[in-house]
Amino acid sequence: MAERRSRINEAEQARNRECKLLAAVGRHDRQAFAELYRSFQPRLYGYLRRMVANPALVEEIVDDVMFVVWTDARKFRGQAAVSSWIFGIAYRRALSALRKEGRYMAPLVRDVELKAAAQGLSVDLELIHAGLAELSPDHRQVVELTYFCGFSYQEIAEIAGCPVNTVKTRMFYARRRLKVLLPRLAGDITEQNRDHA
Repeated sequence: MAERRSRINEAEQARNRECKLLAAVGRHDRQAFAELYRSFQPRLYGYLRRMVANPALVEEIVDDVMFVVWTDARKFRGQAAVSSWIFGIAYRRALSALRKEGRYMAPLVRDVELKAAAQGLSVDLELIHAGLAELSPDHRQVVELTYFCGFSYQEIAEIAGCPVNTVKTRMFYARRRLKVLLPRLAGDITEQNRDHA
C-alpha cells in the first residue's frame, strides 16, 4: 500500500514538474525547453519507432513535434497531462507522415523483449510483430499506447482525440483480433522455421 502511494506521489510530482517546464517553455525559456526535450525525446522516439519504419523519418517527426511544443506551449490549457498533449501531437504527426508514404508498418520492438526478460518471461518477438502488423493503425495504437507506453484509456483518448469509449472499443476489437491471429501466426512461424531447418 505504501509502495503504491509512493508511485502515485512520484507520478504526481512528475506531472507537476512537466507542467512547470511547459509553462516556462511558453515563456520561451530555452533551458526549460532543453530539459523538456531531454525528458521526452527518448520516449517519443521509442513510441514513434514502433509506428514508423524509417529512423530518419522518426527523427524528423520528433523534431517537428518538439518544434510544435516550443511554438504552441502557451496554448496548453492543462485539460490533459503534458505527456498526453505531447504524445497526441506525435500521434497526429506520425499518422500524417504515414498517410503521405501510403503505408503503416512498424519495426520489431526491443522494449517488449527487455520488459519480458525483466519479468522472467519469454516472448516471441516475431509473433508479436506479426500480430501487431495485422491490426489497423487505430487498433495497433491503442495496444501500443497501453502496453508499451503505459498510458491509461483516458490518456489515450486525449492523445487520439476520441472518446474513452472509442478507446475501449478499439482495445476490445484489437484483443479479439489478436486472439484469433496469434495462434494462426504461431503456426505459420513454426512451419517457416521447420522449412528453413
